[in-house]
Amino acid sequence: RTTTRTTMKQQHLTFASLILCLATVCLCHAFSLSISPWLTSSCRHHHHHHRHTSAHHVGTYITFVRTQRSKQSSTTQRWSSPSPSAERATSSTASSSTPKRDLHPPTINAISQALLLRSQNTPSMPLRFIENSSMEPWEITLTAGKIAQRFAEEWLQQMQLDTERYAQSVEEIDEEMQVLAGRTVAVLTRLEELEEELLKRCVRKMEARDGGEELLDVDAFVMLGVPGEEIKAWQANSYNTTDQTIKAAEAIDAAALFDEQVRNNRARSLLAMFLHELEGPGLRKNGVKLPCMNVDFLSEEEWDMLLGPKGSEKTVPSVAAKEEDAAPSKNATSTNMKDAPPRPSLHPLTIDAIEEGLKLRAQNVSTSPLRLIDAQTEWFEVQYTAVKFADRFLEKYTKVSSATKANKEQHTWTEEELQTIGGRIVGVLMRLDDLEWEWSHRISTSSLEIPTNEWKTTLGLHPDNVEQLCPRTLDLAILEENDFARRRAERMLALFLLNVEGPAMKASGNEVPGGSEVDFIDDVPEILELMMPKLKKEQ
Repeated sequence: RTTTRTTMKQQHLTFASLILCLATVCLCHAFSLSISPWLTSSCRHHHHHHRHTSAHHVGTYITFVRTQRSKQSSTTQRWSSPSPSAERATSSTASSSTPKRDLHPPTINAISQALLLRSQNTPSMPLRFIENSSMEPWEITLTAGKIAQRFAEEWLQQMQLDTERYAQSVEEIDEEMQVLAGRTVAVLTRLEELEEELLKRCVRKMEARDGGEELLDVDAFVMLGVPGEEIKAWQANSYNTTDQTIKAAEAIDAAALFDEQVRNNRARSLLAMFLHELEGPGLRKNGVKLPCMNVDFLSEEEWDMLLGPKGSEKTVPSVAAKEEDAAPSKNATSTNMKDAPPRPSLHPLTIDAIEEGLKLRAQNVSTSPLRLIDAQTEWFEVQYTAVKFADRFLEKYTKVSSATKANKEQHTWTEEELQTIGGRIVGVLMRLDDLEWEWSHRISTSSLEIPTNEWKTTLGLHPDNVEQLCPRTLDLAILEENDFARRRAERMLALFLLNVEGPAMKASGNEVPGGSEVDFIDDVPEILELMMPKLKKEQ
């Protein structure tokens, strides 16, 4: 691949992964118990679906999806803990011998259908980066999210028909839905890297048997979803990596377009590689459990060909290794931090952007929506606006910074710092409705007595229940009162860091520049406690 293309791909994957530090909801089991009702309950003044966002810090994308079922739930149950009797009933139900749903078949089906869509070369739903085109890398992430949303909703509808067979709590259902959609996004945003590794493994497997063992025919790898023509195209163009990728892509598209079995086999292989080498190691290392983590859908022969002999300590170069190599090690980071002067905080610039985003949303511009303005607005339009807003904000900032380099005190951010800032901007803007509702709900239902005149200046909230009753009044206050908009932006970022990014980083064992600490708000302990994740006690 050309250097330009490689750079753009790296930017796409890294930006999507940090951007979308977003909904790492299920990475920490205890955290997911408290946050799931937030993500799946109905909205106060909008009746809408939340589409996907994705995060990748332990090799998995966890998405949140607002569904038709959630619209029917009571708004008063948002983030509220169930009663002790209800918890006991849930615990009793969960411990019974009722079967658990297998999430692998619907995930494989979603990936298989995505492969069919890609083979059809639908311009509006790209799943392969096209060089020398007007396409932007984030469009692949957007397409992956649309597909994940669709299949998550279909899965939920089917689940509702099986309620008698599967007696599970709302939280378990929410977690399963998030995992299904999350894994779908994770695989689809890595298709090129996973498929390249899959092809290389097939070729290595063939070459390894040339020394005397039984030779494998080029068509033997169809069971892994790799047709012989694709392997031939890969081998015939090994002298030119760009042509090699293009010809192999043409071969798999031709096969996937008409052969459902090839699509299904390939989807199984890609999901197996993802679970075994990306999601699984990171989660198990940090003691995090998700539904259906094991690869139990391959035959012994398929496992041997794809993943190597079970129990073997032999390591095969993989996507996981590439991603680990691309990320700086903690030791290296720690060493560099000791030698380098302290870096400025990322928070002020991030808060600037969120404040500007709040004001943009308050204008309710239909061409750049940051909320579902009306029945015609789609959630992917909000996603698009959030991503483009972050992109343009940072572009504007970096241009200003470049123009003022003569000022020796002007700070220059590293690429990783800018990516982290961009990720937080998108992460907060795509959750504004929920973050705002949750903060207002926690304050209004607490026993704290806060003077009305301190709600805006201290809490970043509009008093007198305006938050729920009159969004237009709230919008006007944000547009007209800069201090109020600033305090609100600070609270939204703080909630995001404490309840979403921080727990996700802790669970994954990863770090971001400057950490996820909230050091820009000086709260009394009682208010600070209200901002922290609400962990539900296990029965």
